[in-house]
Amino acid sequence: MCLDSSNMAPRNSTHFPFRSLPSEIRNKIYRELLCAFQAPPETVTAASAFDNSFHPSPHSIDTAILRTNTITHREAYDVLVKTNRFVRITSVHGVPLRRLMQSLMVPVVASRISAQQFKGYVLAVHLGCKEPVRVQEGTGFEGMLEPQDLIILHRDLDSLCRALADADAHKAGLIANFELSIKVAPVLSDQVSTRYTPSFDNFFSETTQKTLLAPFRNHLYGYTSVEIAGHVSKSLASTVREELQQDRWSNPQIILSDFTAAKEAGTQLFQQRDLSNASLTWQDAAVDIDKITGSSAWPRLVARGGQPFVSQLAELYFLVRLNIAHIQLTQMTEDPSFAYFAGLMAEDALQCAFESIKQGYWMEGFKYQPANKHVAKLRYRIALCGRLQREPGTAETALKWVDGALRLQPGDAAIIKERERIVAWVERGY
Repeated sequence: MCLDSSNMAPRNSTHFPFRSLPSEIRNKIYRELLCAFQAPPETVTAASAFDNSFHPSPHSIDTAILRTNTITHREAYDVLVKTNRFVRITSVHGVPLRRLMQSLMVPVVASRISAQQFKGYVLAVHLGCKEPVRVQEGTGFEGMLEPQDLIILHRDLDSLCRALADADAHKAGLIANFELSIKVAPVLSDQVSTRYTPSFDNFFSETTQKTLLAPFRNHLYGYTSVEIAGHVSKSLASTVREELQQDRWSNPQIILSDFTAAKEAGTQLFQQRDLSNASLTWQDAAVDIDKITGSSAWPRLVARGGQPFVSQLAELYFLVRLNIAHIQLTQMTEDPSFAYFAGLMAEDALQCAFESIKQGYWMEGFKYQPANKHVAKLRYRIALCGRLQREPGTAETALKWVDGALRLQPGDAAIIKERERIVAWVERGY
């Protein structure tokens, strides 16, 4: 759509009286032209977790109307900024912002030079780190630590904050290492006032300030180094800082109750054959447990709940990881096109389960010992995963795992059948 009258009608025709339209109609036209961003993805695919690029925010925006005249530009730009509520995200070298955003496919509107040139954002969020995060060279993740300068929509800030809340699942201690700076309404101070500048009088009310800061308050815990500045109530800024610094987990019984409920919710989805959502539910629970054990709150939780609490949480974690592996192995069998990513996820779940039963994993001097039937499932699924992946030279190892499962569960039909397949694999010599 274009409102350039020279393109709309013959030279002698009457210009369309756009300025005569009621302001409500003009604003609706502005929103149709300048706020046409598509909805973000509802689910995160396994492939996206390994994608090395940002996910663009699809749109059908037409900015031609901004070039008509001064008054229309001011009105249209006002709607563009206030409706879309752009957020600028920056980071220093050492912060794995790219990796965190890719984990939940956070849509990006603009990056690099385009992000630096645009000034109409309602929040400026900067991530620094007290000590640089390093990865081993040659792993393919070096680029994940490069500085970033991005523009996203405020509607997608919730996803970004959930990704930041999961930071410790990517590398233990990341959250404690982060320095978070939030500036509210930088558009009021950073943008030079001109005749094209819209008025933001009364827009950044305390209600709007709370709305803009809500994603941080809803998802972030344990961020001990937080600065909140800009056009923001001092009491609100102080409250948000205190909330972000708090431990997310403090009551052992509530934690056990929440994760038991999550495990059961996944089981119900599994029984309904909704395997994808069952796996996601269990995966979320397992990641949250990983975050708890890697957080500064864990020693206090252990002191409060003691070995009974640790034992119950360890059991929940072990079983949830086994369940995740079961679903991924099923998908490997039923859908070969998904086998690679499902194999990686199954292998990760089984490795996590195996590590969790080692001495000292949960607390010093403690070793979680699952029931024999559950250890047998672990060994059986490790063997099955190995056979389905068919890595050269791993057949003998798979046979040892399945034999270990059979010793614990002699006569189990599924284990016996799997052993026959693995023996055939060994005999074929690959």
